[in-house]
Amino acid sequence: MLRTSGFGFVLIGLAIGGQVSASEKVAPPRVIYANARQELSVYPSPYANYLVGRFAMAQGDVSTAAKAMSAATIADPSNGDLREKAFLISILGGDIDRAATVAQGMTATTDTSQLMVSLVGAIRAVKADKPAPALKSIDALLKVNPHDRNGLLLRPYILAMNGQWKAAFDESGDATLQDNDRDRLLSYLVKADRARINEIKGNKADAEAIYKSLYQPGAASFIFGPDYAGFLERQGRTDEAKTIWQAIVDQTNDVVAQQALKRLANNSGRAPALPGLTESMAQALFVSSTVSFSEHDSEFALASLHLSLYLDNKSDRERIFLGQVQSELKDTEAADAAWASIKPDSPFYNESILRRVWAMRGDDKLDPALALVDQALSRDPDNLSLIVEKTGILHAMDKDADALALLDARIQRAGDTDFGWQALYTQAIVYEGLDRWSDAEVAIKKAQALNGNQPEILNFLGYGWVNRGEQVDQGMDLIRQALKVSPKSGAIIDSLGWGYYKKGQYDQALDFIEQAVQMEPADPEINEHLGDVYKALGRSTEAGYEWQRVLTLKTTERQAETVRKKLDANAASLKMADSKPKATTTALNDERKSRP
Repeated sequence: MLRTSGFGFVLIGLAIGGQVSASEKVAPPRVIYANARQELSVYPSPYANYLVGRFAMAQGDVSTAAKAMSAATIADPSNGDLREKAFLISILGGDIDRAATVAQGMTATTDTSQLMVSLVGAIRAVKADKPAPALKSIDALLKVNPHDRNGLLLRPYILAMNGQWKAAFDESGDATLQDNDRDRLLSYLVKADRARINEIKGNKADAEAIYKSLYQPGAASFIFGPDYAGFLERQGRTDEAKTIWQAIVDQTNDVVAQQALKRLANNSGRAPALPGLTESMAQALFVSSTVSFSEHDSEFALASLHLSLYLDNKSDRERIFLGQVQSELKDTEAADAAWASIKPDSPFYNESILRRVWAMRGDDKLDPALALVDQALSRDPDNLSLIVEKTGILHAMDKDADALALLDARIQRAGDTDFGWQALYTQAIVYEGLDRWSDAEVAIKKAQALNGNQPEILNFLGYGWVNRGEQVDQGMDLIRQALKVSPKSGAIIDSLGWGYYKKGQYDQALDFIEQAVQMEPADPEINEHLGDVYKALGRSTEAGYEWQRVLTLKTTERQAETVRKKLDANAASLKMADSKPKATTTALNDERKSRP
């Protein structure tokens, strides 16, 4: 992709007051379009709509921004800069037809706009079953940027759509790829195009040779494995397909692979259907979108994904990813809508519930999150992921007894042989919340045996030892290991500082815990620790301020009671210090007393 300009230009140019970083937590966006229109006037001016669009973009409400900017463009068709912005924002909002309408008569002034005008034209022509205009548009795109990923992935399919099968094979051939010195991943993706095109054309031997060359057992099995396994199933070679599906499940626990194994084990259902040319192009855009997202180019990822869903809107996997991208861009309402659109009979339903719940928990909406998990559990009562999530919610609600009962009931019904490190870690947290450290230690050591390098596990066990003063040095060693893996974790930095506190090395403790508070200013435990360190250093007034701050944060009643006791004791000690007689002698009196 050309990087001289991009969607980032639109987002930055329209944001009011600058942008926040991806790591900063912002308030959920609110839909403002209708209200803003009513407040401005019955027939708002183009400039008023433009301001609404700017404000909506600043709030992360891409859909509202697209409507407002389009309205402004219609009211002021001569404003080329406004039209160009409205075009790009319409794509980000997922309204491809509106983007095409806005693009009519538009003069593209940036590389990104030129690329997207041609790409939208190609995609709409494909959907309308107009092969010749589609090829013309994709060629125009590649003229702007011969290395554009979307263009290179789509062109072989469009050539095949035009009946130019030989050209389609040649376009995706190894020699062509080498001649153009394209990046290695892209060469693999284009090669996968060739395998699919061969299978669609009926060249099964050629298709299999390519599928087989692309498939990599092990950690990368999920990349090209599904295509190869699907091909084998369509050829009736179910045992070979089972081996690949199983490898994918072992590495990723993918729900589609799980369903394939169940289907093959029960000899029920049909093999995955061979996607046609249009569906294959939609899949190519989806893959391109995932690559853009991995490159931290969320705007291009969102654009490619919307174009993919425009061609073929049947993929729930793509809806899951759509919500993920929108969430990254802080468009939380759109993300929730994408996940909520997935029906209960979809293999991705539980994942959609979990993602919605994670977003709710991030906004501290525990009651609706709990209701949503219960809704999913009513259909799938022994689903471990859902049970672990509900356990975490109950723990956050300070209901550890209910959380443990939930886990125990699941173990009684279905056992715990499928407990991964996450389930064991959650179990340990609940035990610790109930002051059952010996049980928590057993659970966390089981988790450690499964994934010894996980920073959460190392920190939990290390902090547990440090906090109890049992194996402080060994605990600090575990915490240091966790910090190497996750050096920007405020919780882990606090744990290390607490180790120094337990050893009586208060100056070192202060250095780490003050740093941790800066990184996690709303964490009540870290703030309490800072107050403890201040107190140990004789800075009682500062300790009192810090403990008072803890009571303004979200904390459990047990922690709040502990902090209140510290405040009372601190106030009493300060009062006692104030009540002691103060020396009234002056330097002059001292001098007189020293005289003979």
